[in-house]
Amino acid sequence: MKKVLIGAAVFVAAVAALRRFGPALGERAMRMCEAMFDRMPADFPPKRMLRGIEEIREQNTQILRRLEEQEEEEHRPTALAAGV
Repeated sequence: MKKVLIGAAVFVAAVAALRRFGPALGERAMRMCEAMFDRMPADFPPKRMLRGIEEIREQNTQILRRLEEQEEEEHRPTALAAGV
């Protein structure tokens, strides 16, 4: 019984410590990963992949902007439609 109580106390203490320090440890790990990624060469495949993703996002934004402009042009009344 005593071992169970000690085990439960250790478990509760570990959970409390993780809840308290877990987010800070996660942020620190992310900063370390970002720093390591920044030190890698420009032609490193993951960096090239991320650049490609950024380019695709920019292209998608341009395409969506053009589509919105076309829709606006289609819904605008023209001089002929206004009866001028």
